[in-house]
Amino acid sequence: MSYTVKESKTYNRAAEAVVKSATEVINKLGGSQSKRSKPEAGSLEANFNKKVGSQPLNNRIQLEVKIAAQSAEQCTISIVAYPVDPVGQKLMFGVRGQPARTVVDAFLGGLEA
Repeated sequence: MSYTVKESKTYNRAAEAVVKSATEVINKLGGSQSKRSKPEAGSLEANFNKKVGSQPLNNRIQLEVKIAAQSAEQCTISIVAYPVDPVGQKLMFGVRGQPARTVVDAFLGGLEA
């Protein structure tokens, strides 16, 4: 069973505006941005340490977001989320519940609000 969640959506907003909103949502939900994040290139990476917003999680989650402009007023957002161990390696077993789905749902909910 795979614990990875992959999702894509199209937004009728400029890519720069979506990147800014996504960064704010990640910070609001309690995620810490990785040093590999490159907002100017539309690439965000964040770690959620067993909590998203005020909701506790059973595992740490790595969230990777890529935002690509389709036109001046439209962009596509691609999300990949998966559980990681304390040193950041992807977990392949031993995950309780669906923490990656919880983080993706909270992220998309905050982005659409």
